[in-house]
Amino acid sequence: MKCDIRPMDDVELLVDVFYDRVRNDDLLGPVFEEALQGDWPGHLNKMYRFWHSILLDDPLYFGNPFLPHVDLPHGKDYFDHWVTLFQGTLDQLFEGQKTEEFKIQVAKMAETFHHNIVACSNLYENR
Repeated sequence: MKCDIRPMDDVELLVDVFYDRVRNDDLLGPVFEEALQGDWPGHLNKMYRFWHSILLDDPLYFGNPFLPHVDLPHGKDYFDHWVTLFQGTLDQLFEGQKTEEFKIQVAKMAETFHHNIVACSNLYENR
């Protein structure tokens, strides 16, 4: 039986399983490989801090999470696929109210990132 996500205990497991799936994904894997240039350990450490901050509202991550994504592919299909993988990882590992709330939060975050990246792209194209 799966338990609800417990942020203090489960962030590293979630990040490790999710990014292993991303790394092996035909759509997202090449995008991440190019962007990270092989620095998966550095990225994972940053993601542990980021998701810990999001789930616990405890600031371990400092920085602007949006900026590193501005130059990445901004098709909605990338974001939708990212959400599907993330929510699927949550479903694989956990179940419960906190997990369901987190799935909604992740979808909203991806939607916001996509919207902002498209807006920035349109600004630069219209110059």
